[in-house]
Amino acid sequence: MFRTFLAIWTGRLVALVSRWLKRGGTSLPGYLALKIDPQLMGRITSRYEKVIIVTGTNGKTTTTNLLASILRAAGLKVVHNSEGANMPAGVATALLARRGEVAVLEVDEGTLGLVTRQVKADMVIITNLLRDQLDRYHELEQLAAAISRALAAIPAATLMLNADDSLVTSLSQVRENVHYFGLARTPWSQATTSEVLEGHICPRCRRPLQFNFYHYSHLGNYYCPQCSYSRPPADYEARELELSSAGARFDLVYPAGKLVLRTPMPGIYNVYNVLAAASAALLLKIDPVTIAWVVATFLPGQGRAETFSLRDKRLTLMLVKNPTGLSVALKTLTAGRGKATYLLAINDLAADGRDVSWLWDADVSPLLQAPYNRIICAGLRAGDMAICLKYQGVKEADLKVIPDQEESVDFLLGEPVDEGLILCTYTNLALYRRILKARGAVSEVTPLPSLSGTP
Repeated sequence: MFRTFLAIWTGRLVALVSRWLKRGGTSLPGYLALKIDPQLMGRITSRYEKVIIVTGTNGKTTTTNLLASILRAAGLKVVHNSEGANMPAGVATALLARRGEVAVLEVDEGTLGLVTRQVKADMVIITNLLRDQLDRYHELEQLAAAISRALAAIPAATLMLNADDSLVTSLSQVRENVHYFGLARTPWSQATTSEVLEGHICPRCRRPLQFNFYHYSHLGNYYCPQCSYSRPPADYEARELELSSAGARFDLVYPAGKLVLRTPMPGIYNVYNVLAAASAALLLKIDPVTIAWVVATFLPGQGRAETFSLRDKRLTLMLVKNPTGLSVALKTLTAGRGKATYLLAINDLAADGRDVSWLWDADVSPLLQAPYNRIICAGLRAGDMAICLKYQGVKEADLKVIPDQEESVDFLLGEPVDEGLILCTYTNLALYRRILKARGAVSEVTPLPSLSGTP
């Protein structure tokens, strides 16, 4: 017990000093605390009434933050790692902060097993599995196998799985308490797709899957022509989807009824994030009125399609980190938009993934067809991004290679357009936020109203 006590107070002291020095401190306190007591996460979470883990490739941070906001609005004391520090050190840092009734923990899919060895989660939400950071996660089947082993350590946990992802649904085997969320056919569903197909092999018999329709990448309505493997019926299904640049509206049909949800977050990927969080909340028996209210007012911020006003420009900051993420982000950001300047900032540090070959797999056709003024390539791999775009048809005169991030922002601000869109990899995200704020940018993301505003 003394070791645990020492670990907690050492971590809290380091967190206090980090905040005082304005260094963030989302992982260092937990890292040091785990050095003192390696079983710390398990000891702390054993005192919680409920522990929920959110994992997968894309959408973890938004889903985690939205679910935590819903549970707080319902009156629960919630602890969660809101800034996306999802490795064990980041998870431990969040748990050190204060006590709560419910822990909602975003966990990196590659290190899920390190967490589930000691954290006995009550629910695990898996958003999707997409190719990402090959040097860390390797190929998708290896990643799915690692997640399957991690889930085996918590056999009593309820699984909330994306029915539209064949790799995710393959994780339900030999489990009893499994629920699915999914998206019904929409006006934007496609019979074929130009995006990279990743999980397109039947997890059971290894034959190519057939698709009735795609939503994006390999997410859609699939079946195997060789065996009986197919998309399971969704217990929580989004229907009658309406998408616009201002957000989305859909009916969430669930076993006990129907809930109309409206979100200001753009893009079909955010529909999935909302669907995952709202489905989990309904399963936890949260009041549907509270869920709908939080969804209608929630904006993710922190570079997840976060918008800023700066001088005479409106800027959007978006995290991209894999081919599917970049493809879907471009499709969403270019839809119906006038002439803008795009800034693509690519790094290859450890947190980004050292291998940037994924740039060549991204479908950049939405950008090529958009009325862009100029495309700025920045970051440590600015040259790779520029070559990739040149070979896909962008004229050299329309490209500007500026590796330095500060200089790239200054160039963007000098462009004769009202809109700038900054798409960047993980280690560029916080940097560009800081650069924008240092130049006076004001985030248009507003905090959620207080609980007293709940209808």
